[in-house]
Amino acid sequence: MKKGDKNERNGIKHYSPYRLEVDCVIFNLDKNGLKILLVKHTDNEGVANWRLANDCIKKGETITSTAHTILKRHTGSSRYFIDQLKAFGYPSVSSLQENISIAYYGLIKNDHTVLEREQTNTDMKWIDINEIENLNDKDKLILDFSLRELRRNICQSTIGFNLLPEKFTLLQVVHLYEKILGIEINKSNFRRKILQLGLVQDLDEKEENVAHRAAKFYTLKIQSQEIWSNGDFNFIFDKKIA
Repeated sequence: MKKGDKNERNGIKHYSPYRLEVDCVIFNLDKNGLKILLVKHTDNEGVANWRLANDCIKKGETITSTAHTILKRHTGSSRYFIDQLKAFGYPSVSSLQENISIAYYGLIKNDHTVLEREQTNTDMKWIDINEIENLNDKDKLILDFSLRELRRNICQSTIGFNLLPEKFTLLQVVHLYEKILGIEINKSNFRRKILQLGLVQDLDEKEENVAHRAAKFYTLKIQSQEIWSNGDFNFIFDKKIA
């Protein structure tokens, strides 16, 4: 019997190269709230569980290209915002070393491509951020960190607009911030702030066939990835962001 076989039989973990993978927290916003994409994984024993979208880095690929591949594969769209979070270490089941995950978060609009992909693929689902249960420890850690970063960054930049349609109402912007931050916002003051910053452009269009007073449509004047750490773009709310 080989030494390695004996160690495995006795339950002794052996040294092996660590596993390097990419995990993506993919956010989406609909009228009901903020959602993330979960993907069905089946382990070696045939047990299915729901996890974050992820993949190992393959030969010839970079960390970033792997992250983009994950988003395109699971959403069917190439129109999204993506940003790297950080590296996470987690225990290996087959080695004394830690495995490493490079985490990203992505923001994607709730368009027909995304909706059709969910309807035709039973191995993925969008689930409300407040209804997620039974994630493994690694995925839960990454999700909690990404949510904190998203909440912090939407108060300092326009990246949150990547979750909105190309043309939107100011009420939709309010809804975006309320759902992500989990707070109630003074709508009049918030609308005034948005307009004062000069971030949006009036499209001279209004909603049609609505029971309430038709709201104006706006579009973002700049690319939604451009504003970062801009001193003029700093929303301060009564409730502290964790």
